[in-house]
Amino acid sequence: MYCVRVEKVVKHSKDVATIVFDGILPSYPGQFVMLNLFGYEEIPLSLSSPRSVTVKAVGETTRALVDISPGALVGIKGPMGNPFTPAEGKALLVAGGIGIAPLLYLHDYLIAEGVEVHVFYGARNADEIVCLERLKSYEVATDDGSAGFHGNVVELAATKDLSSYRKIYACGPEPMLKALYKLLNERELLNRAEFSLERYMKCGIGVCGSCVLENGLRVCVEGPVFSAAKLEW
Repeated sequence: MYCVRVEKVVKHSKDVATIVFDGILPSYPGQFVMLNLFGYEEIPLSLSSPRSVTVKAVGETTRALVDISPGALVGIKGPMGNPFTPAEGKALLVAGGIGIAPLLYLHDYLIAEGVEVHVFYGARNADEIVCLERLKSYEVATDDGSAGFHGNVVELAATKDLSSYRKIYACGPEPMLKALYKLLNERELLNRAEFSLERYMKCGIGVCGSCVLENGLRVCVEGPVFSAAKLEW
């Protein structure tokens, strides 16, 4: 583990913030770090850029992190895990809730590589939609209809012709990913998709077994990014 200093905290809402570090972490989009906020539990967080994580307060540790002050030190292990693979031509990013975090990093990377990127971004309501200013082309879906399409992000995707996208990347709650898996399978597009999975992790290095999937793969070592075709859903 090594330490980095928090250079800046960007509050997107009461519960979501981007924590910007004072240095770049050599990494690729889709990788994660084990972050140790001293005095709290060590947690896995996807990078939302080479020098940041974007966090939603869902427990004691993430609440403390969202409320952290610039200048604080945090411990870092990593970056770890397998990243997304690059795309050519057109790419679609499908995000649910705080699943937007690793896709922000991927979005910026693909744009810099000259890829035409479009984003479907879903959340429960408009207050949970964050970081739109970073996205070049997007459509929003909200469960309560307070912004964009009235419905979830997979229902939005189902209204579209997805066949022109060479790659489809997704991150979000597992029920959302399973619904997207079903849609892509029906349209015979599953082999173009990569999913970033979120599971509870203790060690982050494949030892504790807390993040093992139904097919025996470990999210921390064989993931967190998986070819959708390899998932047994």
